[in-house]
Amino acid sequence: MEFDDKARENLEAAHRLLQDDSGNDCLPNAVASRAYYSAYLAVAHVAQQRKIPFTSDKAYYVHDTLPDAAARHGIVDAGGRTGLKWLYSSRIKADYLEDSVEFDEANAACEAAKELVEGLPP
Repeated sequence: MEFDDKARENLEAAHRLLQDDSGNDCLPNAVASRAYYSAYLAVAHVAQQRKIPFTSDKAYYVHDTLPDAAARHGIVDAGGRTGLKWLYSSRIKADYLEDSVEFDEANAACEAAKELVEGLPP
Protein backbone atom coordinates (compact mmCIF):
# COMPACT_ATOMS: atom_id res chain seq x y z
CA MET A 1 0.00 0.00 0.00
CA GLU A 2 1.44 3.37 -1.00
CA PHE A 3 1.61 6.38 1.31
CA ASP A 4 -1.26 8.19 -0.46
CA ASP A 5 -3.55 5.20 0.12
CA LYS A 6 -2.46 5.09 3.76
CA ALA A 7 -3.13 8.83 4.03
CA ARG A 8 -6.70 8.36 2.82
CA GLU A 9 -7.19 5.35 5.10
CA ASN A 10 -6.03 7.34 8.14
CA LEU A 11 -8.27 10.25 7.19
CA GLU A 12 -11.23 7.89 6.93
CA ALA A 13 -10.33 6.42 10.34
CA ALA A 14 -10.22 9.90 11.87
CA HIS A 15 -13.67 10.69 10.51
CA ARG A 16 -15.08 7.39 11.79
CA LEU A 17 -13.73 8.13 15.27
CA LEU A 18 -15.67 11.40 15.43
CA GLN A 19 -19.06 11.33 17.12
CA ASP A 20 -21.74 10.59 14.56
CA ASP A 21 -25.51 10.57 14.13
CA SER A 22 -25.76 6.92 15.12
CA GLY A 23 -24.61 7.77 18.63
CA ASN A 24 -21.02 6.62 18.48
CA ASP A 25 -18.93 8.52 21.00
CA CYS A 26 -16.04 10.61 19.76
CA LEU A 27 -12.53 9.41 20.55
CA PRO A 28 -10.86 12.84 20.22
CA ASN A 29 -7.28 11.84 21.01
CA ALA A 30 -7.42 9.05 18.44
CA VAL A 31 -9.00 11.44 15.93
CA ALA A 32 -6.18 13.96 16.34
CA SER A 33 -3.53 11.27 16.01
CA ARG A 34 -5.06 9.73 12.87
CA ALA A 35 -5.66 13.17 11.36
CA TYR A 36 -2.00 14.10 11.80
CA TYR A 37 -0.80 10.83 10.31
CA SER A 38 -3.07 11.21 7.31
CA ALA A 39 -1.44 14.58 6.56
CA TYR A 40 2.06 13.22 7.31
CA LEU A 41 1.57 10.29 4.92
CA ALA A 42 0.16 12.53 2.19
CA VAL A 43 3.22 14.80 2.41
CA ALA A 44 5.53 11.76 2.51
CA HIS A 45 3.84 10.42 -0.63
CA VAL A 46 4.52 13.62 -2.55
CA ALA A 47 8.10 13.70 -1.25
CA GLN A 48 8.67 10.12 -2.40
CA GLN A 49 7.14 10.87 -5.82
CA ARG A 50 9.59 13.77 -6.14
CA LYS A 51 12.50 11.58 -5.01
CA ILE A 52 13.14 13.67 -1.90
CA PRO A 53 15.07 11.29 0.35
CA PHE A 54 14.19 10.36 3.90
CA THR A 55 15.98 12.29 6.63
CA SER A 56 19.68 11.39 6.94
CA ASP A 57 20.01 7.96 8.53
CA LYS A 58 16.32 7.50 9.30
CA ALA A 59 13.88 5.51 7.18
CA TYR A 60 11.15 8.12 7.62
CA TYR A 61 10.63 11.87 7.52
CA VAL A 62 11.27 13.42 10.93
CA HIS A 63 8.00 14.63 12.39
CA ASP A 64 9.05 17.86 14.07
CA THR A 65 10.89 19.17 11.01
CA LEU A 66 8.42 17.89 8.40
CA PRO A 67 6.33 21.09 8.09
CA ASP A 68 9.39 23.25 7.37
CA ALA A 69 10.95 20.66 5.06
CA ALA A 70 7.67 20.25 3.16
CA ALA A 71 7.47 24.02 2.67
CA ARG A 72 11.14 24.25 1.69
CA HIS A 73 10.61 21.59 -1.00
CA GLY A 74 7.43 23.28 -2.27
CA ILE A 75 5.11 20.46 -1.19
CA VAL A 76 3.00 22.79 0.96
CA ASP A 77 2.54 26.54 0.97
CA ALA A 78 2.70 28.73 4.09
CA GLY A 79 -0.86 27.79 5.06
CA GLY A 80 -0.10 24.10 4.62
CA ARG A 81 3.02 24.48 6.74
CA THR A 82 0.99 26.12 9.50
CA GLY A 83 -1.69 23.46 9.27
CA LEU A 84 0.85 20.65 9.42
CA LYS A 85 2.52 22.23 12.47
CA TRP A 86 -0.85 22.54 14.19
CA LEU A 87 -1.74 18.92 13.40
CA TYR A 88 1.63 17.81 14.76
CA SER A 89 1.09 19.73 18.02
CA SER A 90 -2.40 18.23 18.31
CA ARG A 91 -0.95 14.75 17.90
CA ILE A 92 1.65 15.45 20.61
CA LYS A 93 -1.15 16.60 22.91
CA ALA A 94 -3.24 13.53 22.05
CA ASP A 95 -0.46 10.98 22.44
CA TYR A 96 1.90 12.34 25.11
CA LEU A 97 0.36 15.07 27.29
CA GLU A 98 -2.01 14.79 30.24
CA ASP A 99 -4.47 17.19 28.61
CA SER A 100 -6.89 15.57 26.22
CA VAL A 101 -7.95 16.82 22.83
CA GLU A 102 -11.49 18.18 22.97
CA PHE A 103 -14.20 17.41 20.41
CA ASP A 104 -13.88 20.81 18.69
CA GLU A 105 -10.11 20.32 18.32
CA ALA A 106 -10.63 16.81 16.97
CA ASN A 107 -13.17 18.05 14.46
CA ALA A 108 -10.82 20.86 13.40
CA ALA A 109 -7.98 18.34 13.05
CA CYS A 110 -10.11 16.25 10.69
CA GLU A 111 -10.91 19.28 8.58
CA ALA A 112 -7.28 20.48 8.51
CA ALA A 113 -6.06 17.02 7.53
CA LYS A 114 -8.71 16.71 4.82
CA GLU A 115 -7.67 20.06 3.38
CA LEU A 116 -4.00 19.02 3.32
CA VAL A 117 -4.61 15.53 1.95
CA GLU A 118 -6.96 16.69 -0.79
CA GLY A 119 -4.95 19.81 -1.60
CA LEU A 120 -1.56 18.22 -2.25
CA PRO A 121 -0.38 17.63 -5.78
CA PRO A 122 -0.46 14.03 -7.04
